[in-house]
Amino acid sequence: MTVWPDLLRLARNQAAPSESRKQAVFWVAQAAGDSATAGLADLADSEKEGDEIRKQAVFALSQRPKDEGVPALIRIAKGSNSAEVRKSAMFWLGQSDDPRALALFEEILTRR
Repeated sequence: MTVWPDLLRLARNQAAPSESRKQAVFWVAQAAGDSATAGLADLADSEKEGDEIRKQAVFALSQRPKDEGVPALIRIAKGSNSAEVRKSAMFWLGQSDDPRALALFEEILTRR
């Protein structure tokens, strides 16, 4: 039985309690593969969501395998409309020890 699509629906349900939504985001990251990574990235990008849910999605992306999570985090760090979400993506990229994250930091610091 595949449960992550139901969890992702709960995470997107703005009528659900915030804590339930955050927990759903966490468990999507633990239980799913590439498709869930895309769903988490969509949730982190959604302007319909508040920053807390979006930051939880960013954290969940940081828990995905690096080949899935790091590219999504870089995209969010570069382009999110929310400073808080960008900051969260940058923090988790800094924890990743991934050379792509280092390249992003260098790009930002040298303004290339």
